This record gives sequence, C-alpha cells and structure tokens, in this order.
Amino acid sequence: MSKNFAEVQQDDFMKFGGERPSYLEIEDALMALGGHGVNGNAFKNEMVKLAGWTGGALTTYAQRPAVAQAAFNKIRAVLPKVTTSDDLKAKLKSLA
Repeated sequence: MSKNFAEVQQDDFMKFGGERPSYLEIEDALMALGGHGVNGNAFKNEMVKLAGWTGGALTTYAQRPAVAQAAFNKIRAVLPKVTTSDDLKAKLKSLA
C-alpha cells in the first residue's frame, strides 16, 4: 500500500462526526488487503491483535485507548511498506 495514514491519537476512539479518524481508514485498508467481507474482517482482527490489541469481541477501542493507539500506530508504520496480506503479517510478527 502506498497511502500514508495520520498518526492515531487516544481521543480518536471517542470522536463522533467531523473528520474521519485515521484508525477507521487503517481498518478499511486492512479489510481491503484481507479480501473484504468476512475474510477481510477476520484479517483485520488478526492484524490488530498481532500489533498488540488485547481486547475481545465485546471490547471497544475506547475502553482501552492506549492499547488501541499503540496497535494502530504500529500497523500505520508498516502498512505503506507492504503490498500483500502475507507481507503485512510477516512484518507485524517480526515487530512482536
């Protein structure tokens, strides 16, 4: 991916309306890389966990904003340097 994303801030997870937070754009990019639909969503969830997210299916990013911020910024740093889902997975595993 060649797109650069804005740095994710903790308060991004509590915003409503206005400018779209970059973590949502990162999620969209992850879903596109993973194949959209159910596969894309599963890939997104896997990558966010690989990057350090510790919440479960019922945990919102706003409940753990520091953890979410760190995970999304790790993905943000790597995402523009990869072209495939396997590349991203390998890069994130190497950072763990």
